[in-house]
Amino acid sequence: MPRVKDPKRSILQIMPADGWSAVFQDAEAPTRTSSIPIFAWAIVRDLYGETAYTEVTGLFIDGEGQVSEACWSTGFLRYERTS
Repeated sequence: MPRVKDPKRSILQIMPADGWSAVFQDAEAPTRTSSIPIFAWAIVRDLYGETAYTEVTGLFIDGEGQVSEACWSTGFLRYERTS
C-alpha cells in the first residue's frame, strides 16, 4: 500500500454511529432543513504547520456515492440522535 508523504489530515479511528444523523440547512430554502443518516464517527487529526488538532466528525454517503465528512459539508448545522 502506498504511503502519503507529509499527510496533513488523517483518520485515526472510526466507530459505528448507529442512530445518528447530520442536519443540513437547505440552500434554496434557508428555513428548511434535511437530515442524512451518518454511518460512522471518525477521529480525525489535522496538521497546521507544527500544530496538530484532533476532532470528531460524522461520516455519511453523499449523493454521488462518496464518503463525506458532515461537519465540512455545505449547510451543516448539527448532529441529532434519531433513535
